[in-house]
Amino acid sequence: MDKRWIFGCFLSLSLYADQAPPVEQNPPPPQVVEKQLEDAEREFKIAKEMFNPWYAGPLLTPSAHILAPGYVNIQPYLFWTNNYGKFSESGKSHKIPNIHTLNPQVPGIIGMLPWMHFTFNAQYVWNKQRGEIGKNWGDTSVGLSFGLLHEGPYNPALLLAVKESFPSGSYQRLDPDKGGIDATGAGSFETTFSFNISKIVWWVSLHPMNFRLSLNYTIPALVKVHGFNAYGGGFGTDGKVRPGSFFQGDFGYEYSFTQRWVAALDIVYTYSLRTKFSGHSGVDAIGAPAVVGGPFNDQLSFAPALEYNPNPNMSFLGGVWFTAWGRNSLNFISGVISYEYTF
Repeated sequence: MDKRWIFGCFLSLSLYADQAPPVEQNPPPPQVVEKQLEDAEREFKIAKEMFNPWYAGPLLTPSAHILAPGYVNIQPYLFWTNNYGKFSESGKSHKIPNIHTLNPQVPGIIGMLPWMHFTFNAQYVWNKQRGEIGKNWGDTSVGLSFGLLHEGPYNPALLLAVKESFPSGSYQRLDPDKGGIDATGAGSFETTFSFNISKIVWWVSLHPMNFRLSLNYTIPALVKVHGFNAYGGGFGTDGKVRPGSFFQGDFGYEYSFTQRWVAALDIVYTYSLRTKFSGHSGVDAIGAPAVVGGPFNDQLSFAPALEYNPNPNMSFLGGVWFTAWGRNSLNFISGVISYEYTF
């Protein structure tokens, strides 16, 4: 058989197949179309009632989002604290002479790379107890934060951070007559590792909610101390203090009433290992051996707050931070106000 004839037949069949009319598809039943339209209308109505939330809080728990390169975020704080008691090792609070503390802080963030930003915090401390006043700069910190995962519709943002605190506050050779209130720093280089999680939840109600979790572990360096110091001491004290490493877990929650008005809550738990001392302890004001260091301590506290966001780049926050329980730690209440601005 002629090969050219076979090829011609094959070509004719191919052209006929290409020109054949398409198979008609049956349209969906009217009830299916009506349900699809109803679902689309309902979703559109919900979308119109919802809003894009603006968040700057809560007061204490940090975010897991990376600030975009070229942007700067400044959020000054003012803490006014009254330390009015001390928890025993069994968790019972005993009254102490009030220690009033005024603590302005200026933390900030500088965006550097799409996956990294730089953080810093400077502060001043003013203390008053029984008419005595102690004031000076507090410790200063700088750090780097690395974004591990960007937030999506169903996945949270994840961030890993490392921060170094420098002993810029007063911590040794303190005034014996002031009872230690002139201590404004820890005297130690402290390295903190943090893991943060952030997620906005849209699908539960028409009012979005923001959840944050921050897990922090701090390793302090050895501190040389002389005389009265932030860890105790007395006349002739000369030695080394090893502050205990400590863990802090922050849980933050925000509920959007509107795009601008938000209610917030922080739950904070801290646990610190005992602080050890080696060297000559010296004597206190009555000649007894001075005490330097201390036992472990932990504390549970809450910080409800209200925030107002005039626009996405500016926010005002105010709230109260107070202890609920503790062991070998101070019992306090603190008024907190903050202003946040991104430019």
